[in-house]
Amino acid sequence: MNTMTTMTLDDLKKLPPLTEQEKQIIKQARATPTDDCPAMTAEELKEFRPWYAKNKKPITINIDTGAISYFKALAEETGIAYQNLMNLFLVQCAKEKKRPIFS
Repeated sequence: MNTMTTMTLDDLKKLPPLTEQEKQIIKQARATPTDDCPAMTAEELKEFRPWYAKNKKPITINIDTGAISYFKALAEETGIAYQNLMNLFLVQCAKEKKRPIFS
């Protein structure tokens, strides 16, 4: 049985890289057949969005290229999209009430 685990960015950093065997398993995985799934409208699909997606708002922001490179590298290690990693980090900072260091 598969389970879902919630992890902080620090937890993700501690994960070991995927082994070659794990990478092969992922590459060999077959897609789940969807032939018997009825077509759904965009309105119907919205009902299946995760609860947290409703609390997100798209924005435009200028971010240092070094920060983007860092999160893209972390995305390669973890298999999680870099934008999601950035969001996880920002949410964690907000929960912990972290403040930037101005120097």
